[in-house]
Amino acid sequence: MIVEMVALIARDLKRWYRTPAQIILVFTTPLMWLLLFGQAFNIGRLAQIGDTGIDLRMVFGGATDYFSFMAVGQTAFIMLFASFFSGVSILWDRKFGFLSKLQVAPIPRTAIPLSRIISSLVKSMLQATVVIVLAASFVLIPGLSGLRFSSSFGVLDAAGLALFLILLGIGLAALFVALGLVVRNEETLFGLINLLNFPLMFTSSALIPITLMPDWLRTVALYNPITFVVDGMRQLVFGTSIGAEYSVATDLLGIGIFSALMIGLGAILARKALLRG
Repeated sequence: MIVEMVALIARDLKRWYRTPAQIILVFTTPLMWLLLFGQAFNIGRLAQIGDTGIDLRMVFGGATDYFSFMAVGQTAFIMLFASFFSGVSILWDRKFGFLSKLQVAPIPRTAIPLSRIISSLVKSMLQATVVIVLAASFVLIPGLSGLRFSSSFGVLDAAGLALFLILLGIGLAALFVALGLVVRNEETLFGLINLLNFPLMFTSSALIPITLMPDWLRTVALYNPITFVVDGMRQLVFGTSIGAEYSVATDLLGIGIFSALMIGLGAILARKALLRG
């Protein structure tokens, strides 16, 4: 099965990097989010909270400014959006007949969803790396805020960041690849994507500090898988638990449980869809 998976992963990645428009979007989309959203709010009302005498680190999860807070959160969004498109690509393969060919080919059927999950993870990790590098490089540009790492940040912390993103990416990709196999038309799939997109984005602490949310929304945000990821990552990046909702271990446990549940659900849905043909 490994040989078949490698071939399918290589095919999907080649299709991706041979499309110039997609490669351009990998760099321009994060740049626009960081410049237009992160920098704008960093000099806006959210940044003025410090004028009230409140320790900004308590509000921004250990960060001293909103831009750093948002930059870490955006990496989780990258994993979210990449997972969405992994499901869409499955639907396109069905539309153009490639999925049907795979289903009758002498390969294990589990290689089909697994290869798409892995290729989605590779693409999303590359994009998340671009976000972090761009955000950190802004400190070199006069007049712009940049992502500042703790002086104690090291290899183990970097590995921790990667682990959080990998768990989130695998869990989300498993779910949306399975949905791409189950759903038979684009309208339904995009409807599901939009249905899940905004709740996951705006009921997390990726863009909005939990301390500024109303009580009911804060309760929801505390159990959002994206909150577990960005809360743990911020503690690793900024080297402090000030303003954190959970410990790093609890965050890791939370996203680990979510990922395991999504893998299990995705496996059930994908198996039924592939057996149905």
